[in-house]
This record gives sequence, C-alpha cells and structure tokens, in this order.
Amino acid sequence: MLRVLRGIPRAAFILFVLAALGIGGFVGVTLAHFGRELPDYQQLGNYQPATGSKVYAGDGSFMAEFESEHRSPVAIGKVPRVVIEAFLAAEDRDFYSHNGVNPGAIFRAAMADVVRFRNGQRPIGASTITQQVVRHFLLTNELSVSRKIKEAMLAYRIERSLSKDRILEIYLNEIYLGVGAYGVAAAADTYFQRPLDRLSLAEVAFLAALPKAPNNYNPIHRAAAARARRDWVLGGMAELGRISEKQAKAAIAEPLVVHMHSDSPADQAGAPNGYFTEEVRRELIGRFGEKAVYEGGLTVRTSYHPIYQEMADTAFRKGLVDYDRRHGWRGPLAHLASGAAAQGALAGTADPPGLGNWQLAAVTAIDAAGATLALKSGGSGRLPLDELRWARRTLDDQQVGAGVRQTRDVVNPGDIVLVEPVATAAPAKGRPAAPNAVPKYALRQIPDVGGGVVAMDPKTGRVFALVGGWSFQQSQFDRATQAKRQPGSAFKPFVYLTALENGFTPSSVVDDAPIELSQGPGKPAWQPVNYEGGYVGPTTLEDALIHSRNLVTARLATMIGLPALAETVQNFDVMDRMPLYYSMSLGAGETTLLRLTTAYAMLDNDGHWLLPSVIDVVQDRNGRVVYQKGVKDCAACYVDAGPHSGADPGTSYRASGPGDPAAVSSPGATFAENAVLYKPTRRDPLVSQEADYQILSMMQGVVQRGTGTAVAAVGKPLAGKTGTTSDWFDAWFVGFSPDLAAGVFVGFDDPRTLGNGEVGGHVAAPIFRDFMAQALKDVPAKPFPVPAGAAPLVASVSSSASYGAGAVANRDEDHPIVDQSAPAVRDYSSNATPAIPADRDYATPATPDDAPPNWPGYASPRARGYTAAPVPVNAPPPPPWAPNYGTSGYAAPSYGAPSYGTPSYTAPRIAGYPAPSYGYPAPGYGYAAAPPAGPIVSATQAPFSVTKTGGLP
Repeated sequence: MLRVLRGIPRAAFILFVLAALGIGGFVGVTLAHFGRELPDYQQLGNYQPATGSKVYAGDGSFMAEFESEHRSPVAIGKVPRVVIEAFLAAEDRDFYSHNGVNPGAIFRAAMADVVRFRNGQRPIGASTITQQVVRHFLLTNELSVSRKIKEAMLAYRIERSLSKDRILEIYLNEIYLGVGAYGVAAAADTYFQRPLDRLSLAEVAFLAALPKAPNNYNPIHRAAAARARRDWVLGGMAELGRISEKQAKAAIAEPLVVHMHSDSPADQAGAPNGYFTEEVRRELIGRFGEKAVYEGGLTVRTSYHPIYQEMADTAFRKGLVDYDRRHGWRGPLAHLASGAAAQGALAGTADPPGLGNWQLAAVTAIDAAGATLALKSGGSGRLPLDELRWARRTLDDQQVGAGVRQTRDVVNPGDIVLVEPVATAAPAKGRPAAPNAVPKYALRQIPDVGGGVVAMDPKTGRVFALVGGWSFQQSQFDRATQAKRQPGSAFKPFVYLTALENGFTPSSVVDDAPIELSQGPGKPAWQPVNYEGGYVGPTTLEDALIHSRNLVTARLATMIGLPALAETVQNFDVMDRMPLYYSMSLGAGETTLLRLTTAYAMLDNDGHWLLPSVIDVVQDRNGRVVYQKGVKDCAACYVDAGPHSGADPGTSYRASGPGDPAAVSSPGATFAENAVLYKPTRRDPLVSQEADYQILSMMQGVVQRGTGTAVAAVGKPLAGKTGTTSDWFDAWFVGFSPDLAAGVFVGFDDPRTLGNGEVGGHVAAPIFRDFMAQALKDVPAKPFPVPAGAAPLVASVSSSASYGAGAVANRDEDHPIVDQSAPAVRDYSSNATPAIPADRDYATPATPDDAPPNWPGYASPRARGYTAAPVPVNAPPPPPWAPNYGTSGYAAPSYGAPSYGTPSYTAPRIAGYPAPSYGYPAPGYGYAAAPPAGPIVSATQAPFSVTKTGGLP
C-alpha cells in the first residue's frame, strides 16, 4: 500500500509531463497548421485608407465626392485625446498593455457566454482593437474556432511589427459607424456636420458607442438604445478616471441631438450640377478606372461654372415650359372619386422629380371663376380660370383642341395636379391689403419633351455648364452628350466653310432652283426642297446660309464634292465618319450636342482644334498631378501621368515627349512619374484664317437678319445657326460670342414631331437667347476680330420672288429630306426617359428686291458686287453610292478618355464640404478660373477695333 502511495506522485508527474507534451504538441501542430494558411499581415504596414475622389468647381467650391465608403482619413496625432479615451473605454480598456490578445477579457466573456448559450443568445466577443483590425483587413466575420485561432495569431504578429498608435490609427479610420460612415472623422461629419475637434463630450461618447452594433444604436430609429449606450460609455470613462464624475453627469444629462448629413440618392440627383457631375465621373472612370476613382483619394478640379449652370438651367426649363404650354394639357397626375379623397391622398403621393418651386395640390371644388385647391404643403388656394386658358387638350402630333371656356374643361374635383404660386399685385397706394386673401396659383405640368444645353469657352474647350434634361433625378440619360440626333441646318456652316476653303466666296452665286440627285440604280432621285417649297433663283452663298436655302446647299455639295465635305466634318469632329450621301449636306447625319457645339467653338477659335473637357486637373492622394488639360501655349494639349491611367489617346492625339515640370498649373504641385504630353494630330489651324473669318461673318448675318433673329435681342455681337429636321423632329440653335459658345437641342426621346412649324428658330433659339442675355448682361459688347489683311466682304441682297410659274415664296428655315438610301440610325439610349419642352421664334422671309430685267421668268438678287461661282476645285464627284468614295484615315476622336462606362456607383455627395484651402488658380495657358459673371475672356487675346465695308456683318 505504501509503495502504491509513493508511486502516485511519480505517476502524476509522468501524466502531467505527458499531458504537457500532448498539449504542447497539439498547440504546435495547430499553430503549424493554421500558420500555413495565414494571410500576409505585412500589408498593413503600407496601409492607405480607401478614400473617395473629391470634385471641385472652377471657382474652388465643392461639388461632389465619388466614394464607395464615406471616409475622411485623419492621422492619430490629430485625433483629440478625448476621442481616443472614449473608444478605448468602450472597445479595449487594456489596449496599451496587452500583446494583441487579452486573456482576462476572454475569460470574462467565456463565463458570460455560458449563460447566453443557455438562453439561445449569440455569444459576446472579447476581441481587442488589434483583433478587430485583423478581422477587418485579413479575415472574415465567420463564427468558428479556426477563425479565432488565426485572429489571435495574427494579432500577436501585428503587435510585433506595428506600433500601438499605428494600429489605433488604422482602427479609427476604418471602423464602420453606421449610416455609410467609415472612421471617426466621417462619422462626426455624418451625424453632427462638425469636425472631431468641435464635438462635445456627449457627442464623442455617442460615436464610441457605435462600433458594437451601429444599426442597433441608430439615433433616429433607436434613440433610447443609442442614448443608453452613450451613457454607458461615459460611465466607463469616469470609472477609468479619463473624465470626472461631474463631467460624466453633465454629459449624461444632455439630450442626444444629431444633425444628419443627408446622402440620399434623391437629394444627390436633384442637385443642379447632376449632369455635369455624372460626365466628370464617366470621364474619370474611363481614364483611371473605378478603383482609383472610388478609393484612390483623387482631387479633381473641373471647369464647372455654377453661375453659368444656373443660367442655363433657368433658360432651358423656361423654354421647355413655354413650348409645352403651346401644345396643351395632358391631364392631371391622378384622379380620385372626390375632392376629399384627393386631399386625403396628397400626403402619400410622391413628388414628381424636378419640381423646383412647384407643388402638389388637390382640386376640392370648382366654380365658374376657377378651382379651389388643397395643397400638399398645407393650406388652400385658388386656381383662377385665367390661369387655365392655355390648357387646351393635347391631341395627336402635338395639336391642341378647342379653347378653354370653363373650369371643368381642364380640372375637376378629385384631380391631383401641379401648381405654382402666382405673384399677387400689391394693393393701391393708401389702400390696405385684403384681409385673409386666398393665395393664387397657376396650373403646371412637367414637359414631356427633352433636350440639352452646353456652354463652353471657345478658346480652351472648357465646358462651363451642361444641361442634359429637365431633371437628373427624373432621368440620368444626358441628352447633351449621349443622344445622337440629326442637326438639320445647324450642319450647314461646315458645307459653306468647305466651299470657302475651295475657291468660293460669300458673294459667289449658286442657283437656288430645283435639283435632282441620283441615289443609285433602281432608286428614285433625291429631290431636296426649301422650307415650304419655294426657291429664289441665283443667290449668294451668304444669303443662302442666312436664310437656310436647302437647294443652294445641296447644289453646293455637288460642286465641292462629298470627300472634301467629309474631311471638314471629320476634322471638326462633328461626326466620326460622314456617310457619303448628299443628304448629309442638309444635316441628315447624326451627332451630339456637345460635339456640334465644340465644332462651332472651333470656328470661334480661328479654326484651331479644341478638346472639349469637363476636367482641368486631377491630383492623386499625395498631391501629384496625374492629369492636366492644357499647357502653356497649347490649350488643346493635355498631360497624362501615373501608371494607373487607362485612357487610349486614339488617333486624335499623339505622345509628344515628357511633360514639362514648369507646365504644372497647380502651385507647389509636381507631375507624377512618367508624365507624358499629348498633342493633337490634326493640322493647325483646321481651315484658313480667311475662310474662318468669312463663315463667322455669314453666321452673324443669320442672327441679324436670317433664321436666328430671335437671338438678336441679346444686343451683343453673336453668330450662330438654327437647325430643324424633317417633320420638325429636332430643333437646334448653336452659336457664340467672341468668348462664349453655347448650343441648344430640343426633341422627344422617342423621336416624333414637335408640332407643325416648331422650327429651331422658334424652339431652341429663345433658350439660347435667354442664356446669352444673362451670361453677357454685364459684359461689354465685343466685336468678332478681323484678321489682318482680310479682304472687305461685299453685301448681298436676298430675294424671295418666285421662280417659274408654280413656285411658292420661300420662308426662312430648314427642312432636310433624308436620303432614303442612307437611313440614319438613331441612337437613343434604352434608359432615355421623357424630358421637357421648349420655346421658339423664327424670322419672316426677306422682302423681295427689285427684279433685274435680264432674268426672265423669275426675280433674283441684284448684281451688286457678287461674282459668278468659280469652277469647282474638285473634279465632278462620282455617284453617291460609289463603294469607296471618300477619304481614308479619319478615326473617331477620343475626347481624352474614350469608351466611358456607366458602372454602378454611390450617389455623389453634394455640398457639405468647404472649398479647398489651397484654392484653384488658373492654369498658365490663358484662362482665368470661373469669373463671377459673364464669359471667360482669354488673356492671350488682345483688344482690337474693327472697320467693315460692304455692309456684311
């Protein structure tokens, strides 16, 4: 027995040793097993937080932020100490004393988990801040023993390679704190719209309460739980001695009040710069890729001009509303059984997008004088019968029904409609205002027609404003940059420019008479006509462009040859490759508003190539310039730098050596590595100075006495051209002053007629006029420059007398007949949605001149200085169906970043960020950063005076 007792300690010792060896072996095998599968933790040493790209306007004001996670990185040294203490009290009180894993906390959590397991509850965690960093970057949230083992192993290793402060910095910048906010700085902005160093103790404690379960402590939806958790954090800070009991009690007594920073898609989409911002996003992704844009921390300065954008939006919306009212009332948004039912339904009726200051209202009763309204915003009002007179019923093809005689012809009780407040006349002097006067409202409807506006600098190609539809919230399809439409007669300046380059002059005479052009074997001849079928006989090119003579333009195309015309069109980037059909001369091809406006801007730029751009400069997170539009002495050039650039310059640009460090436009910045300067491959200038001057003078005539006279009301020197397509499907006006170019397009997304007589001069020109009137309001009148040595231009005289027996007097507009052998392929994006209407105003035909006696049968312009048309420079063109008839080597321009995709993205943040402290000085190649009003004037353009002869504008 004694021997047995003596053997027990020895056996126990042996068992202990064996157990230790077994446990050690098991631990060793376990560590060896899991150690082989551990991810590389050393990547944390090069940690850079994923931050979005901030976008700024040309004046330095904040526009938007493209981000997948809203984060504002902050260095640990700039985090207030109270913030650090609050998070340590809530998440890891022993952070600065453990080695990555806290055994004591694990034991306490294990004891608590026994009870929670019996109650069917999820076990609580005991992870340190280091373990949370490991889980966030290197592992998953899987609940398993293997994950916890890996987590502990990685935490020990990270603690040996990174300092405590570095680990805590990573944690405070990465932790998710709810409502889309990542990191403490972003959370401070999201919940309180203040920086970290301006938060109160109670607000800091609330942020520290969130990491455990942000959704469970949402201050809006779960205010009681959020406040209780905040108070627990304050108690923990007092218990650890980080704050006094008095401070804790005072903070606990404070109510939990948040000022949420809204990032809702609706709010973002309703922003006035929505279309412009989206164009910036698409170009950035096309150039740098999604990851760089959403996580690379880029700083982007754009050419966006808020004042011009507001002017363009206002003019466009007014023009569409004016057009829409001309074409009648399409009915209420909804109709219920009674006025009471409609009034009750208002609260649950969503506001249509793009309302502005309009509002929803229910018609509760009608009478002979109008209708009584109940407003969604509260209160009541009156809708007078006089405000309903325009609302005749809309019929097919934009026709309207009978006039409005009584209220019930338009609205009835139970209707839900849109209304706008009407200004009430002030009472007569000495008479008091009527007591309890009922507010008056006007009936409104959102136009169902679409269109766009582009405004840009004709000296640099910088786009100032972009309107792509009635509302970005209503439709993200950009009709200014994405919709391909026929420009109609807005295309004609390039036909006449080609002629001027090939021996013709503005006073050259071409017959305005019927013409037939073969379309190929077995096809009927193409017979273009003037608007309403008239013709005036021999006329000058100047007169033909001013009054948009289709027959002259078509005949001129046969004289100059389609290859020469195609070369001009493609050099000016109106189209990638012009189909070689004569109907192209009347605008039957397709282009976008941005491309055509840019081509017009090149005419205004003395024929020099321009790269239309919405981005001026892009800097990486370290401040290095990775993209810059324009360098000194070359506004159309750009510098591209950085290994992540994915844009193909295409054939429009070529690499021209390394970027000059002295060309950086941002003070104190440098180009990133491998900066390359790209220059245009087009000849410079694209046309002769004389031809450019002549076409500009002819286009001034369009405004002064032709189809664009609606624009003359601006009262400043302007040039431009109207455009209307067959059956009034599309209406255009594109034009410019010496320092500001703009284009307007109006048409339905699903192409159909705008209505009989709705021409470009009546629909689009008034929008252009209203925009230019505001943009140039405080800008001194500035004439277009006259090149040195330019020959005096001779006045022409137009005639509207008829040619032959059955001819009809010609009116001033355009009516291209599309060549049936070359049907245009319309490109209307599948996501295009109805947009809005427009306003118009075209000129009456010129009065006939006295008919010279030597032209029997019809009247013609007086022979006052014009010459006969020269022999065409080109040989007679082959038939338009010839297979290889054309020039080679014309490639689609890249616009700097081709093939922009449209990936999903988080709606950009609008406002809420201050303008960058470093400002945005203008690049050094001749333009100033967004002036307060008026067009940008190139600093390189010297003042001049002009003297003209012969009467040509």
